[in-house]
Amino acid sequence: MNRGNRWLAILVAVAGMGVCLVALVGFVLTVLSNNLPWHQARTVREYYQAVGESYSQGFTVGFFLCFFMTMIAVTISTLFDRRQKTRLRMARSPLEEHGGHSC
Repeated sequence: MNRGNRWLAILVAVAGMGVCLVALVGFVLTVLSNNLPWHQARTVREYYQAVGESYSQGFTVGFFLCFFMTMIAVTISTLFDRRQKTRLRMARSPLEEHGGHSC
């Protein structure tokens, strides 16, 4: 993964997390205020279907929030891994110039 792709992945993941957080707050507020899409004229079956739909949406939002968080974690870990490899390579360079022996 090159540098441009890493930053693009981070940008997409941050944007995705933002959308998921907004949807998650909406879901939590719906549950807290008991504002399910149901009216008194509907049957009990329709009420439970509305509850199921709401929780399914909450599950989907939670899944994608975890997905984007994992995407950021993997991308950032590749950044740190590449930097560490570069530092190790730079630290070994002086030793390799002298045949690998320290004086």
